[in-house]
This record gives sequence, structure tokens and C-alpha cells, in this order.
Amino acid sequence: MDLSAPHMGFVIASYALSAVFICGLTIRILLRDRKLRAEAAALESQRRKGGV
Repeated sequence: MDLSAPHMGFVIASYALSAVFICGLTIRILLRDRKLRAEAAALESQRRKGGV
């Protein structure tokens, strides 16, 4: 691979932007999963106490 090619900056920037986007989506999914699990646990707790 020729690292001195004129378009190499574009290629590196594209890979970097893709990596940032994928990491952001992964973090968002994990945080949403944590939130939904907490909500489900709270609802289950209320159901067991007879609140719902």
C-alpha cells in the first residue's frame, strides 16, 4: 500500500470516522440496555409488591 498517495488522508479519515460512529452506536446501545433493564427491574419489583 502506498502511504504517500494523494487520497490516503481521505481513506484514513473515513476509517477513523467510521470507527467513531460504530463506537458511539455501541455505547448508546449499551447505555440504553442498562436503562431498560433498570426499568424492567423496577416494574418487576412493583409487580411483586402488588403495586401494579
